[in-house]
Amino acid sequence: MNCNSCGTPLESSETVCRSCGATTSKIPPQKRSTVEIPSNLPRYYRSEFQKIRDSNEDYKGKWNWAAFFLGPIWAFSKGLRESVVVYLVAILFTFGISVPGYAVIYGLRGNYMYYSKLTKRRVLLV
Repeated sequence: MNCNSCGTPLESSETVCRSCGATTSKIPPQKRSTVEIPSNLPRYYRSEFQKIRDSNEDYKGKWNWAAFFLGPIWAFSKGLRESVVVYLVAILFTFGISVPGYAVIYGLRGNYMYYSKLTKRRVLLV
C-alpha cells in the first residue's frame, strides 16, 4: 500500500505515513478507468474524453461553445435525444425562461454528457 498523499510505500499496519505524516486509510486508491474512447471522434473530443477518463471522471470537460450556442441542435447531433426532449418540455413549462439555463448546462456539461453517452451508454439529462 502507498501513502495517498505522497506515494511513499507503507506497511499494511501503518496508520501514519513516516515520510509526510499524513493519515493513511485502509481503502486502496481507485483504479484507473479502462473505458474505451472511440477512435473516429474529432481530436477535440478525443482529448476531452481522455482527460475525463484519466481523472476517473472528476474532470467533467471544459466549456463547449458549440453546445452553448447550438444547444438542442448540438445535443441531437451527438445522440443526446433524451436531453433535447427534456429541454423542449422545460421550455413549454417555463414559457421559454429555461432557454438560457439550458444553454449554460450544455456549455458546462456537454462534453461529459457526450462522454457518458458514447462510452457508458448512459444518458445524462443535466
